[in-house]
Amino acid sequence: MFNNEKCIYPGCLESRLTGQEFCFTHLPDRNILNNKIKQLLKEENKILDLIISGISLENIEITDKRFFSCKFSGSTFKNVKFINCYFRQCFFDYSFFENCIIEGTNIKFTCFAGSKMKNCKFIASDILHTNFNGFECSDVSFSETDLYFSSFISTNMQNTVFDDCNLKKDSFFYSERRNVSFRNSNPEEAFFNKWDRFETQ
Repeated sequence: MFNNEKCIYPGCLESRLTGQEFCFTHLPDRNILNNKIKQLLKEENKILDLIISGISLENIEITDKRFFSCKFSGSTFKNVKFINCYFRQCFFDYSFFENCIIEGTNIKFTCFAGSKMKNCKFIASDILHTNFNGFECSDVSFSETDLYFSSFISTNMQNTVFDDCNLKKDSFFYSERRNVSFRNSNPEEAFFNKWDRFETQ
């Protein structure tokens, strides 16, 4: 698991970033870190115990990378593509995603709780036992994706489509859904509040 040493800034309780003495908030030069991370993503195929909470990544494609126990909490991803990647026990909680694509990617035991997504696509991916609780999304599509035993409790979804997805044992309790479709999927095998109605067309 990742190192949880604290930032050296007086009174700060946040974790240090990997290879740094500070958290992202108190880091003296964020541009240097962003460049180092982009270089790391180019050079390394297997990435373990990385802490880069708060970082901002834009306009890059991340392909064929394997991430284990990495912490991206509170980060921003814009125009980022994750293609054929692999995530195990990673943290994207309270992050922001815009115009991103996650395709052919395997995600398990990972946390997106409290995150926000806008105009993003999940395509032909396996996203299993993953936490989307408190998740907010608009104009997001999940297509040909296995979401087995994932949790969407207290989510807020608008203009979202689950097309040809496996929703078996997914939890949608207390979720707010406006213009959400479960076409070609199996919402009858997921868990909803007993008063809920869902659109399958």
